[in-house]
Amino acid sequence: MKKVFNITLTILLIYFSFYYTNKASNYIKSKDPIMIKINNNKDKYYKNPIDAIITNNTIIPGLSGQEININESYSKMKKINTYLDSMLVFDSIKPIISLKDNLDKLVISGNPHTNNVSIILKINDLNILKTILNNDNNYNFILSKSFINNNKNYLETIKNNILTEEKIDITNYCYTENIKKTNLCKDIPTIYLKPITYNYSYNTENILENGSILTYNIQTNSNITELNMVTSSIKNFGYNIVNLDTLLRE
Repeated sequence: MKKVFNITLTILLIYFSFYYTNKASNYIKSKDPIMIKINNNKDKYYKNPIDAIITNNTIIPGLSGQEININESYSKMKKINTYLDSMLVFDSIKPIISLKDNLDKLVISGNPHTNNVSIILKINDLNILKTILNNDNNYNFILSKSFINNNKNYLETIKNNILTEEKIDITNYCYTENIKKTNLCKDIPTIYLKPITYNYSYNTENILENGSILTYNIQTNSNITELNMVTSSIKNFGYNIVNLDTLLRE
């Protein structure tokens, strides 16, 4: 019995020793000018997450927030014993309502709080696809199942996102032109699209806004010329053309 008591007492002494050592360490740390400055700036750098917007069977992705990871930031700066904004470490705060939890909904836009837009090209000609890929761009491509099967080796070498009406090996996103179709691909997002088939410039200006997903039918070299003019105009309006991964990132 005495042995058990001694063991218990030793454990308690060790526990309280660690506890008070930790308390003392935290107190000393809290008085450090580096820690004080980190704490003083935590509200300045805090960003609230933005929930995804769900309307009926459609969704607009949200945005993650951020907060300073105080302990990691302190440890990093303590190594040089200097506070630097550039050495702050941040944690991401995920939105409560998120695209990843609502993949049965149709994505109709990227988040409207960023000036990003995404361009998707509907193509059924390998030469046209190669011509477009000769330019440095962030285009996404709608390709048919037969086109993919006939050109799979080449398509596996490109980094651009590929959309199809049903999920196959090479598919990054599904798409539909029917607003009533949902749950086409259970584990990747489905994008609802209304392709622009003519007068690219006029129709683009009418719908262009933060988060826009712009889709064009590209069938000829003339379409490519029109597309290049449109992308230049979009950039001149102050928008960033990004791929779908970036546009829909929360």
